[in-house]
Amino acid sequence: MRLALFDLDGTVLRGNSWRAFFWWILRERSGQAPRLLFRLALRRARLIDGRALREATMRPLRGLDLATVQGMGERIWAERLRAMVRPAARREIDRARACGLQPVLATGTFDFLAAPIARELGIDEVVSSRVAFDGGRCTGCIVGPETRSVHKAAAVQSRFAGREIDWAGSQAFTDDVEDAPLWALVGDPVLVRSSWGRRTPRPDRVREVDWESLT
Repeated sequence: MRLALFDLDGTVLRGNSWRAFFWWILRERSGQAPRLLFRLALRRARLIDGRALREATMRPLRGLDLATVQGMGERIWAERLRAMVRPAARREIDRARACGLQPVLATGTFDFLAAPIARELGIDEVVSSRVAFDGGRCTGCIVGPETRSVHKAAAVQSRFAGREIDWAGSQAFTDDVEDAPLWALVGDPVLVRSSWGRRTPRPDRVREVDWESLT
């Protein structure tokens, strides 16, 4: 089996799914706005880390059952994320599938946000950060390490452990050098030019594609 690994934020999407979730929560739970905006200011001042801000943003999910959380993901997809999907990403995913590769969505975003995107793109394999549930109710916390950087690469390897993977014949598409460990897994690492103006240096061995000019 050969894989085509696709990062989500800045790669498949023009923009960031977690930020879309943050501003959606501010709109839907306006009573949380002062607390969350204060946490955002702390994050921008580097007084808290990104995980602390993300878990603060998930606090309104505490006590909700799985179906309700998944329903929120569906609403955010319909209202914000659907319009952010790059047409060029859709074509590349279809091309990979036609060439016999197994598309995989490998992302640090939350599972309830990734699920409707993967379904829309016809991707069955998803590696993402997981939201914790206890007794059928959301705790508002993240399970284990977020699937970013080395943890994303490790989660991909764990997902396919026991399956015969042709890593040398596989591909990995991402807009961020943070995913260098993901690139290191495959024979064809690809830097996708970011849609939001961040200029990521291209490491050796990594080829570059420009999806921005494609519609």
